[in-house]
Amino acid sequence: MQFLPTNTFEQNLDVLRKHLEGVDPECTKILFDNLTLLVRGGDTTPDRQAVEDFHAAVATALAALPEITP
Repeated sequence: MQFLPTNTFEQNLDVLRKHLEGVDPECTKILFDNLTLLVRGGDTTPDRQAVEDFHAAVATALAALPEITP
C-alpha cells in the first residue's frame, strides 16, 4: 500500500480501502459505510457529536458481526 502526497484525499482513501478489503472485507465495509457520518453539512472538520455518532455506528455494526471461535 502506497500513499502518495500528490494524490487527492479520495485517491489515497481508495488505496486504503483496496488494501483493507484484502485484510478484512467485513470491517472495511463497516468503516467505509460510516465515514460519511464524520462530515456534516460540507464541513471538513468533524464536530464532537459527529465523531461520537461515527463511533456508535461502527460499534453497533461490529457487535452485529458473528463471533469467531478459534
